[in-house]
Amino acid sequence: MFVRRKINKSGSISIYVVDKSRGRYDTVKSFGAVATSAEADLLENKARQYIRELTGELEMQFGEMDEAQLEAYAATLDGGRIELAGPELLYGELFDRLGLQSGAGEGDPLLFRHMVICRLFNPGSKLRTSGYVNRYLGTVPDAFSIYRCLDSLHLTDYPSHDAEAASCHLFQLLFESPVKVDGEIPAKARGPKPRQPRIGIALLLASDGMPVACRIPLKSQLSKDRRGATLDRFARKYGASGRVPVSEDTGSLREAFRMNRLDLQVRPYRRRAKGRVEGHLCVCLAALAVQTELERLLREDGSGITLEQVREEAARMFRLNYVSPYTGRPKSVLLPMNSLQQKLYGLIHPVSQDQKYL
Repeated sequence: MFVRRKINKSGSISIYVVDKSRGRYDTVKSFGAVATSAEADLLENKARQYIRELTGELEMQFGEMDEAQLEAYAATLDGGRIELAGPELLYGELFDRLGLQSGAGEGDPLLFRHMVICRLFNPGSKLRTSGYVNRYLGTVPDAFSIYRCLDSLHLTDYPSHDAEAASCHLFQLLFESPVKVDGEIPAKARGPKPRQPRIGIALLLASDGMPVACRIPLKSQLSKDRRGATLDRFARKYGASGRVPVSEDTGSLREAFRMNRLDLQVRPYRRRAKGRVEGHLCVCLAALAVQTELERLLREDGSGITLEQVREEAARMFRLNYVSPYTGRPKSVLLPMNSLQQKLYGLIHPVSQDQKYL
């Protein structure tokens, strides 16, 4: 994006922010028309500030640096020193606050944390987690380490929400085609369409919407004569004092737990892969807990910010890593945030009363 100054036939000057990334001029925002060049300069400054806020660009003050010193400093800022900080600042903080790291069980808690954050910020296959961690955190977990971590996750290790189970939800998960998510044509796409494998899921939610527990009931346990007793035992195990209502209209929950064949590398689903399916559900449960807590904060704030806006702003929050010339120690600093990013940061990182007066 850049600022465009256009002289009209009437002699007035119009200022626009335009984008040419698609091969044509697209007007992003118009800042109006003025009569003099001095007024146009003021509008151009406003337009440049708008671009900085929209793209998260950094405007640094270099004091008395001359051009040669400025170029020498800029040459030291390689891409490895600037990393994406938004997902960690927003989703990672809520993950830690809810104590979800214990859900990793015997697996790698850090890799489990990355998988949950990646599902919230850049949902896709588990293999996409490797690219996310490599690109934004500098480490390179291979696909095998991701799947080993998945195999070590168990639904019994998930930290139960400290609340009484208020509702039970039953739904089926399908192994959907990965085309919509990854933009790739699945192998063996020709020929008769295979039957979609599916599994049944029982999910307990608290009254505030937080997930309490999740199970994969056997098909025989969900038969008409055994289904009620099975779900009652499941709910009582997690604090339900009475009969818990059962709902099967759970389209939003089905979307939260959506999986595809690249997620688990299972084609089709078999019982020997049940452990890996449990690992997928553990990641989904933790992501649902973080999303529910984030929705609660946004709802209480009443600002009208959506989850999609949170995801977009998280993608434009960066951190600069550098070595202090005075102490020789590595340090990092957040790059300037726009007003919406500051709002989100304040919601998730509230300042205590003691900190306000330091």
